[in-house]
Amino acid sequence: MRMKWRAAAAVAAAVVVAGCTVTVGGSASPVPGQGPVTKAVDTCALLSPDQVDALGYESPGKPVKENKERLQPPMCLWNSKDGVEPTAVLNVGLATDMNFDEYLSGAVAKSSPQQIGGFSWTQYASIVPDDCTFYAVLGNKSFAYVGVSTANPDKSCELAKAAIPQAAAHLPGGQDAPPITPTGPAKAEPGGPLLSADPCAMLKPEQVAQLPNIKPEGEKDNSSSVPNASYCLWDDTDGDGGQKAFEVWFGPSTPVGEWPGAKGVQPTETVDVGGKKWGLFPNLGGLRVTCGATLAITDTSSVQVVSGFIGDDNKTCDLVKQGLPLVTANLPG
Repeated sequence: MRMKWRAAAAVAAAVVVAGCTVTVGGSASPVPGQGPVTKAVDTCALLSPDQVDALGYESPGKPVKENKERLQPPMCLWNSKDGVEPTAVLNVGLATDMNFDEYLSGAVAKSSPQQIGGFSWTQYASIVPDDCTFYAVLGNKSFAYVGVSTANPDKSCELAKAAIPQAAAHLPGGQDAPPITPTGPAKAEPGGPLLSADPCAMLKPEQVAQLPNIKPEGEKDNSSSVPNASYCLWDDTDGDGGQKAFEVWFGPSTPVGEWPGAKGVQPTETVDVGGKKWGLFPNLGGLRVTCGATLAITDTSSVQVVSGFIGDDNKTCDLVKQGLPLVTANLPG
């Protein structure tokens, strides 16, 4: 019953498969003056890691193989970084042996051609309402595209236009990429008393015994989605329903307001434990069966306690509240 902090973007989940370099056949013809169109396409190399980071996305990208039967060119997808708003997916593709008109299938242009990075880019209508994608024809059977999907179509186009000159610099005949101002907050360096502490030491065996339906031994692991974070999970003993596992999370570089699921959300109440003020979040991350509580340790580090209850919404935060005094007494520093 571990907390899954970040779901993959729906568009990525639908198409992502293994493999990044795609070799295609055919003899694509270059536009005069733009040089030859390469046949071996590494779409994830159309943006450097530094460019991806500055644009506000996470590396590495997720490669997608070419599928000619579905008229799907090879592409690469990047998710936006934690702390960057709005949440977005960047999609860059390059076809080297695919007819552009067949690919469009009658899609209507939504913008006039725009000269960016040495190419003419045009936005076309998409079946995804929050997607904004611009295309550039490179040759007889070669084209590139840059698209962004967010919850705000206007913002999608703004982000796509920011990425176009960066990707264009990696295309044959493209102009050098202009300097780019990094997007999003600077990453905090891990530090403070949590850095060398063990989250599993936050509950002693006799304290765990005070928590109903919780196993006595905790299991420590490192987070795959929250940078530098670790957690300890004490599993529940009452099956799939009822009590959920009890978790203590350490974020040595996570400010108290930056935990996924609680970011941008105000706590419903403050729980004062010996002068330590925990913010309580029922329905953590929109999940009505999950409750979380956060406490700042320093300006750039914090602790989060997570549990919940399945089958009775009135009990969602009961174990979290019961466990806060126990955890607080053992906090480092």
